[in-house]
Amino acid sequence: MKYLSSPAQLDPPAEPQTDGTGADRPRRSRAGLWVAHLLACCIGIVGLGCALALPFAPVWVDRTEVSWPAAEARSTTAFFAPYRPASFDASVPCPVLRAALDRPARTTVLTTLPPGSDREGLVLTTRDGRPELVLDQHQVPLPPGTCELSIHADSTRSVVTAGGRPPIVLPGMAAPEIFTFATDLEPEELAGISVTARTFSWFDTSPTDIKSTLITTTLVLALVSLVLLFVHAPPALGAIRVSPLLLPVDALVAAVLAGWLVIGPLTDDDGFAMMTVRNYDDAGDIGNYYRWFNASETPFTLVQHLMRWVSEESLAPAWLRVPSAIAGLLTWLVVSRGIVLPVCRGTRRLPLHLLTAVFFLACWLPFGLGIRPEPFVALGTSALVAALLKMGRTRAPHFWLGVAALIAGLTMSVTPTAVSALLTVLVFTPRIWRVLAQRGALPRWVSLPTRVVLLGCVGSVGLVAMFADSTLNGVRSATAIHDEFGPSLGWYQEIDRYANLLGTNIWGTATKRLVVFLVVAAVLIAAACAMRQVHRWTELPDLPMVLGSVVAVLVALWLTPSKWTHHFGALAGVGSALLAVTVVLLGRVGRIERARREARLVGVFGGIAASVAAALAFMGPNVWPMQSDLAMPWSDTPVRPGLPLDSPALWLATGVAVGVLAFCFVRIRAMLSRPAPRGLMWTVMPMSVLGAAALASVAVLLGSFIAAPQTMGDRFSIARMNSQSIRGSGCGLENEIEALPIAARLAPIAGAAELDGFTSAGGPPQEPDLREVHPGEPLLAKRPDDPKTPEGEVATTTASQFAWTSTAGGPQTTGSLTSAWFGLPRLTGDQTLSVWVSGRPEQGNSLALEFGTAAGPVATRELRDPPPTELAFDDPRHGRPIDWRNFRGWRLLTVEPGQIPAGVDRVRVHAADRTTDQQGWLTVSGPAVRDVVPLRQALAEREPVLIDWPMSFVFPCLSDYPRVSHGVTGTPRMLITPPLGEGSMAFGPDIGGVFAGVPMLSQRYELPSRLRDAPGNTWGHVLYARYPIERDAYATTQHRERIGGAAGDPAYPFEEH
Repeated sequence: MKYLSSPAQLDPPAEPQTDGTGADRPRRSRAGLWVAHLLACCIGIVGLGCALALPFAPVWVDRTEVSWPAAEARSTTAFFAPYRPASFDASVPCPVLRAALDRPARTTVLTTLPPGSDREGLVLTTRDGRPELVLDQHQVPLPPGTCELSIHADSTRSVVTAGGRPPIVLPGMAAPEIFTFATDLEPEELAGISVTARTFSWFDTSPTDIKSTLITTTLVLALVSLVLLFVHAPPALGAIRVSPLLLPVDALVAAVLAGWLVIGPLTDDDGFAMMTVRNYDDAGDIGNYYRWFNASETPFTLVQHLMRWVSEESLAPAWLRVPSAIAGLLTWLVVSRGIVLPVCRGTRRLPLHLLTAVFFLACWLPFGLGIRPEPFVALGTSALVAALLKMGRTRAPHFWLGVAALIAGLTMSVTPTAVSALLTVLVFTPRIWRVLAQRGALPRWVSLPTRVVLLGCVGSVGLVAMFADSTLNGVRSATAIHDEFGPSLGWYQEIDRYANLLGTNIWGTATKRLVVFLVVAAVLIAAACAMRQVHRWTELPDLPMVLGSVVAVLVALWLTPSKWTHHFGALAGVGSALLAVTVVLLGRVGRIERARREARLVGVFGGIAASVAAALAFMGPNVWPMQSDLAMPWSDTPVRPGLPLDSPALWLATGVAVGVLAFCFVRIRAMLSRPAPRGLMWTVMPMSVLGAAALASVAVLLGSFIAAPQTMGDRFSIARMNSQSIRGSGCGLENEIEALPIAARLAPIAGAAELDGFTSAGGPPQEPDLREVHPGEPLLAKRPDDPKTPEGEVATTTASQFAWTSTAGGPQTTGSLTSAWFGLPRLTGDQTLSVWVSGRPEQGNSLALEFGTAAGPVATRELRDPPPTELAFDDPRHGRPIDWRNFRGWRLLTVEPGQIPAGVDRVRVHAADRTTDQQGWLTVSGPAVRDVVPLRQALAEREPVLIDWPMSFVFPCLSDYPRVSHGVTGTPRMLITPPLGEGSMAFGPDIGGVFAGVPMLSQRYELPSRLRDAPGNTWGHVLYARYPIERDAYATTQHRERIGGAAGDPAYPFEEH
């Protein structure tokens, strides 16, 4: 059969298959064969047995006990993760309780909850001469005359003993939640009180010598099993050839991936995943760090452990991206040479390689960079498909089946989405069975079990990756916690993932949509052809296998408990392969005379499907997470680079135009009396749309990510950050943030405020009282006036004691303000003049600073919010939402020294409120002078600093963060939060936020800051957390026990009592 591509067979011929009878080998002793098979079977069984024993193998567990009081009995923060301990014991002696009973007012003797909390903790108080005990929001009746009290609790019950009286047993009431150990009594009155809580230790395990031996044995025997499968029928390694013609395409793909490593976007989870890795040294486990009680990610931690080893070298963002870039390059080699070329035999290699490169880059670039596991799932599933395809074209099918088992096992340990590897194996089950059931020198009842156990032993390497650092009890506990807090959605809610994909935020980025929609279109086209057996006519017998592998990934997504769109990155390998194979299929269908009806149908409907898919994809914005979106083209509109890519008509017209050209080609060949493939004019339509859409996506991605850093220049961008980290000269975003502590509060020196419709307000926001005394040194903190304030706390202040507002009569109030003259010192180059403002100083209202001297006004500087860099989606039909800009919050507006006229020594505020809509009001503070200092200078000596999960990846040099380990969490003093502020999962108790106690026990005050030379960009916030009690003033002790893998602490008591 002749094709448009090539009539010649350019691939090397398949390796000849043997009949498995052993006729081509020297005659062997049957006794030797029996012994060899018996030995191989024993090796496989022992290796598989060792792997299956790993979840149950004995481990060392580190039990951690927290004791309070430590050196001195003072109230302290005590953040437990999870909130309840495994066991709890408290003893309150008679003198302590009497000291509280002697006080006339209500007195807290001991509490584990912040004031006013509705959590389920312990509160022991005295009132009206009698003690009151509340456990888990239940009042516990105490006998009259109670003086001495002891409380013991675990996961199933609580026992309260009052003196020598019979104990009060409270079944089903678990140990109390602990966020603090607090009391109203003085330290000298607390002599003898003691609290001991043992934390849950599901994940605080390490292998015993027995388990280490099992791990080593499994790995060694898996290697031996693979060697035995190799020796059984060694492959013809000399048949491996490298085509020099394809190397330039490989070099081009490698160059794009290398450049993408520098300029490519962040993922939404880079910071989250990075902190789970960074905290390993303290926790000894890959936990969640921010949420889910810091529950382990077990058993899917293979990639995190890889990143842990990589991060030991450096935390530079560019370096941390290297593994995913390498995975991308390997995926390309596997897809192009291991799947597409063998499946599309007989097609010219160079055009096919170029076509595959376009589809691969279109699928990999939007999803494949970063430290999420999807790039490795794509590599694993692609390599698995390639190995299983090779199995059917080689004289060593058992060896390649062993390679496939090894790949499947390792891939399964990456992430829940990797269940696609198991589903892919099911797709190939008929072929696998034919290989396993091949006749050998011995009866099938001997050879078949031997092959199965050898394959099982090789695949059991995945169990080593899953359970080398965890136990069965740990996996059960982690799964229960994940299911409780969620997201834990059912397969029937998979529609949520596609709803997210069609959104206009980072989940619905245009190029991410394109990957999914083009793959779905290819699935429909390939499935239609496969059902009509067209793949057999076109000599693409492996098409159903590639199609089934893509469907396996899509089905695996249905089974995963969370429905985020970044999971679609698993399609980057087999999805791009299917796209390339589908285009080849369409080209061959169009050349088959007897398939003219199929060519018309698949051409028309395939062209419509591809056109709708492309238009629907480019209807989305080119928006990316966090700092990746700086100066990004089309981040708030559909992607329209001079062409309406979001229009189905454009793509249909493209396909029709190419079809007309194909028709003309056919007619010309017919006029020349040459055979012409008349069906090609139909199938070329979906071919051209699929290829053009993928090429447009690659062009949009590369063009926009090259243009964005050029627009930013020497200001912060992801590309600039990565370039600096490669040169070893950068600390990421930290280098670009300027903190603005107060340098001088200005005082009135002349005149009085003229208020018309404005009234005096309460003042601008409180902020930490940090001052720069010596340039370059840590900021000096003023201590609060209250002598009971814990050591190290910082006082708060306001930038001005003056503030005025037009909101007294509601938004309908209008008026004007002219403040008194404030004395203005001469500003240095690293200072700025500022005012706080809320409300709208534009669109009918106005705000200005007037500068002058004793002789009178000199100049006026109008103040307006800089144009925001983050814009709501500008829907092409409905436009932006009404009131999409929010002026209600406090913002700091500044005037730089170069914008202040020379020689002036005073300044005053002018404001006018001329509008009556909901945001048509103004509140403004008096002016203040601020120092401009690097963020590092503001954070110094105020550690630990909690970097919220969307931000931590771009702060590689901040190493003093709160440690989360062994069931307890360090208390942060400073917080770095994203633009949305404190609405983080780290602080939410409803999702097991590890730092939920921070908002419960502290007041947060923002230190104003800004991104250097980037007005209008709300980069994030720097918050100081002020606690009224000591931080972490408790003692911890550890002891080690040996337990079985299925034993250990019971499940967390989530059920309400």
